[in-house]
Amino acid sequence: MKKTLILLIILAALIGVAVVSKNNKTKQLAVASTREKLLDKLDVNTVQKIVLKDGDKVTTIGVTDNQWTVAERSGYPASLDKIRKTLGDLADQKVGRKLPIGKGAWGDVKLLESGDAGKTGFLVKLLGEADKPVKTLVLGINDQVSKVGQPQSPFGGGGNGRLVRVTDDGDTVWDVPSQFDELQARPEDWIDKSFFNVQKIKSIDVTAPNPADSWKASRKTETETEFTLENAKADDSQDNIKAGLTSLLSSPTFNDVLPKDKAGADFMKDAWQAKITTFDGFNYTIKALKKGDAGAEKYYLTVAVTADLVKERAPVKDEKPEDKKKKDEEFATQKKALEDHLATDKKSEGWVYEMSSYSLGSLIKKKDELLKAKATAGEMNKDGSSTVKGAASVVPPKPPVFPAPQKPVTVTTPPVSAPAPTPPLPSAPKMEIKPTPPANANPATGEAPAAPAKPPAAATTPPVSVPAPAAPKEEPKPAPSPAAAPPSNPPAAPAK
Repeated sequence: MKKTLILLIILAALIGVAVVSKNNKTKQLAVASTREKLLDKLDVNTVQKIVLKDGDKVTTIGVTDNQWTVAERSGYPASLDKIRKTLGDLADQKVGRKLPIGKGAWGDVKLLESGDAGKTGFLVKLLGEADKPVKTLVLGINDQVSKVGQPQSPFGGGGNGRLVRVTDDGDTVWDVPSQFDELQARPEDWIDKSFFNVQKIKSIDVTAPNPADSWKASRKTETETEFTLENAKADDSQDNIKAGLTSLLSSPTFNDVLPKDKAGADFMKDAWQAKITTFDGFNYTIKALKKGDAGAEKYYLTVAVTADLVKERAPVKDEKPEDKKKKDEEFATQKKALEDHLATDKKSEGWVYEMSSYSLGSLIKKKDELLKAKATAGEMNKDGSSTVKGAASVVPPKPPVFPAPQKPVTVTTPPVSAPAPTPPLPSAPKMEIKPTPPANANPATGEAPAAPAKPPAAATTPPVSVPAPAAPKEEPKPAPSPAAAPPSNPPAAPAK
């Protein structure tokens, strides 16, 4: 009896543990009340910092000296447009349905704030003044997993939303109709990508680590599309297609900016250096460097800019007052635009940018790479021309293209008159067609002609060129004559 009682007590305890465990994993939690938006009553104007954490990746965007910056990029300016859009999307995000996922199963759907990397979600913290929490949410897995431990249906369904837990909601888990793709813990995604912009280049002076690779090119007016390569040999000519100097560093882009601790004083050692002047009086000093092995190269750039802007418009003799006013206003507008351009370009000073080789263009090309390739005697160029040493290239004319001749056709003309000749076509072979004279007698006289009568239109049809045998034409019918004695040989019926 005693043993039976002990067994019953143990069995009851096991049942209790199982029930509690099951409830922790599967009970439906409804701490938060049903509402329309995920972050209810979020005031985006109170947000002063955004922290994004995805495993060991962290990105912090915050306000410093009244400017949004990226902490992981040494305080480089952040993109205001991206910040506004992100906060606006979060404020407008609607909730979906509540899911019956207990705390014990949060790790299975990656809704934990900390702990095992395989169980933690994407953490988003919105902070206010003095880092006071405004809203905190954890982005979990895709909503294709609607029940913990059950495989995804092979027939699809779901996939357009994400499991989300807002810490203010206690134990509630939401199925939200959004993937939050714009939220990524990558600092380079949040930096301001506005950049300096070189316009109206006048001259470029490139100094390479190897002096033999250095070059200088210029043009006299900004309307010219070709630059003159200075100190060039007599047979040197610049290949403007390869060089692309007219649009060099016009609206360039960059991929990332290096933190200050990674861009020391010696980082740009052995860099190419270029001095660029423009027709507007801007002067750019640029350093460009390639690092890394083939196939994994990275390109870096620094820039410094000054400008010699005209401060006043030169007076014009005998200028009318109305003309002077108009010209002064135009000059003031242009001067303001150039000053704004200079202020924007100077924001790029003091940073090392990671670039693409395409954005650098001809800035790090050797002098030989800017010259047109020369063909040796007898060598064929790409356009099919041959070059003889000391002579200009001559491109052979292309052979004319004629249509294929048509196969001659033999035609047997029926005993009727031929049709009117088709206008001659020079591409077809010529063929002579003669009509067969009629066998009937002249109906007007009633006498048989001594020789076969010829059609009145023409005695002989001239030779014509036809693309295909022409259809025979009926002989004109003779005019009816007054009643008379029937001719000795009545005329044959006209062909149909």
